Amino acid sequence: DVHFEKEKIREAVRKELKEQSEKLKRRKSDLILGKLRRRSEFKKSMVLMFYIAAPDEVDTKPLLLEALREGREVVVPFIDRNTDSLIPVQIRDPETDLRPGSYGILEPKRDVICSFDLNRLDLVLVPGIAFDRWGHRLGRGKGYYDRFLKTLPPHVKSFGLAFDFQIFKLVPTNDFDASVDRVITNR
Repeated sequence: DVHFEKEKIREAVRKELKEQSEKLKRRKSDLILGKLRRRSEFKKSMVLMFYIAAPDEVDTKPLLLEALREGREVVVPFIDRNTDSLIPVQIRDPETDLRPGSYGILEPKRDVICSFDLNRLDLVLVPGIAFDRWGHRLGRGKGYYDRFLKTLPPHVKSFGLAFDFQIFKLVPTNDFDASVDRVITNR
């Protein structure tokens, strides 16, 4: 049963995430960001969608700030509870444009939310609980990224960011699940 398999993986990964020290998480995150920086798809992307990391996720903040300093456009997700959807929102300054949202994760303030043309995106960075080498992804179970990724124009690339223990031989999927084009890990 796919649902049962997914829950088993989520449980195992959550345990590992909880046990990973802050120092190790930082070191692995830095390695992942370094690998991402060197990818041609990242180098040539002028409009990037970052996720704002939960405490146990690969931290994208250093690269997000770097992209803004380089004059690239930065977009982050806003979770709209009313429509149960993920809305991409452009930000210019994380200090003033973000506030703590659901689950304590920073999200765009209401006054910076306006529609963003998905055709302008070059690359979307995607969090997840587990991935496999084909890009199949297991999220936290709410389906926000699954629904969002399916709306992306074909030219927009999506990269999952994950720690080594989040990579599985095969991630169980169903028709609702969306894959990423590539997974970047610290290994």
